Amino acid sequence: GTLTCNQMDFLKCSIAGTSYGVRASEVELAAAKQMAMDLEELGEQVKNTTQRYSKLASKTLSDDFELETVITASDDNDRKHTGVKGFSFEDNRLMDENWLNEPNSDDILMFFRILAVCHTAIPEVDEDTGKCTYEAESPDEVAFLVAAKEFGFEFTKRTQSSVFITERFSPSGHPVDREYKILNLLDFTSKRKRMSA
Repeated sequence: GTLTCNQMDFLKCSIAGTSYGVRASEVELAAAKQMAMDLEELGEQVKNTTQRYSKLASKTLSDDFELETVITASDDNDRKHTGVKGFSFEDNRLMDENWLNEPNSDDILMFFRILAVCHTAIPEVDEDTGKCTYEAESPDEVAFLVAAKEFGFEFTKRTQSSVFITERFSPSGHPVDREYKILNLLDFTSKRKRMSA
């Protein structure tokens, strides 16, 4: 999520113990900047102390110690854009069917199906453009559904008892429509801090 509004972006995921996604979140960027400022301040304090107590030193701390700060680019011009709101994921291992070549492709397949199936959202198709958007209880669900769609697992329909998805990538090479029966829905509670379908 963002620090300023309730807009969710799919940036990273962990599948079967493997981390995917290379972009830094706003929280990570803010933490890195704060750490850099703290280190600079500490460096200045050490430099001042060294100069005060060591008049014999021919070099100052700034000559001996170079502070290196690594911060992921936060300027929007430096980032690749997918052009899809809610999906800022970057990792070639999962994009463009590359996940099929990963050693844990069965786990990745299940992960993508779960993203597309486990939610309470309702798809809305614009009849003029044919574009599908999602109405959901939370922006988290929308971000997960947008990610699933970008990975090739599009949620297309919901009934009282089933969820329908279209999988773009199948062994046959043609999109496959699948129906998943909803067995139970456990709503989000403040005690569980999660919902499950």
